Amino acid sequence: MSRIKDWLAESHDLAFAILLAMIVYGYFAVTNEFFATHRTTFAIMERFAVLGLVGLALTLCIIAGEIDLSIGSNAALSAVIVVRFTDSLGAETALLIAVGVATLIGVIQGYFIAYLRIRAIVLTVGTLMLLRGVALFVAQEKTVMLTDFTIPDFIATKVLGYFSPASLLVVAMFVVVGLFMTFTRYGREIYAIGGARKEALAAGINLQRPMIIVFAISGFCAGLGGCIIGLRSGTAQALGLQYLLLAGTVAAFIGGVSILGGRGGVVGAAIGTLTVNFLNTGLVFNVTPAFMVQLYLGVLLMIVIMFQTGSRMFDDHQRRRQILSDVDGRRDQLLRRRAAALHSGQGGGGPGAG
Repeated sequence: MSRIKDWLAESHDLAFAILLAMIVYGYFAVTNEFFATHRTTFAIMERFAVLGLVGLALTLCIIAGEIDLSIGSNAALSAVIVVRFTDSLGAETALLIAVGVATLIGVIQGYFIAYLRIRAIVLTVGTLMLLRGVALFVAQEKTVMLTDFTIPDFIATKVLGYFSPASLLVVAMFVVVGLFMTFTRYGREIYAIGGARKEALAAGINLQRPMIIVFAISGFCAGLGGCIIGLRSGTAQALGLQYLLLAGTVAAFIGGVSILGGRGGVVGAAIGTLTVNFLNTGLVFNVTPAFMVQLYLGVLLMIVIMFQTGSRMFDDHQRRRQILSDVDGRRDQLLRRRAAALHSGQGGGGPGAG
């Protein structure tokens, strides 16, 4: 327990994210009798299966000092591929193709970002539009649909009352990525290039490796999320899933990732995603208009940004105070030594003179 307290004390943004999640959940649990139920929890976890993947991918990208604006388009392309080819090739083969294509797209993006030394926001704007065009081509500019709904029925099966195969898979994905980021050299490199890229490059870290890894994970998450949506609903649209980028970005920042890079984590991504899902689900229960939902999300994001800004200013202030205190301490120490030396010289000079 003491380790958890120390961890939260050091991670102000994560502690605030946990508090915010508890407040949002508590508010709707008290004001709506249907919110804190088994059925609602299952629905929240079903949303987590998709938004969690996007929030996780964007969290890693932002930690690395970049952002993947094409994640929604990549997910839409994957949904179109898996729905289009499930009937002819089988769900497993179609899923492997869709996720493989999405991951390959991420690898290519990461390579060019590292090789050309350009910002991801520039490259992914182009791939955002390019992938929409490819998705329209694959879908033949129409909505694609499944004819066999065996797979959608399996995906929606309840497991342990609160989960489905899809949500359990995503939870496992969070665990694997969390262990990777915490205990491997490659995970530490991702933090290094985000928090201090020039220093990391000067220390000999190869920019291509962590950047390719980050965007490969982003592509994999986008592909898996698109496949889950496509197989769950049985339909896919090339121009769909445009909301994923905004919702995933909000979830990432609510989870405590720093816009400056180098800070954040998988736990924060999960908490931020759950907070967004709590808010969306609670507002749906209250029959809130769609524009108000976006307004509340915007307000929530502004609160988090203001807290992060204030937290960073407080940390800088504390750091400056510590530096000044150290300087004052060394100065006082030098003055005491000088005074002691003068006193010793005066005391030793008396007998010698006599």
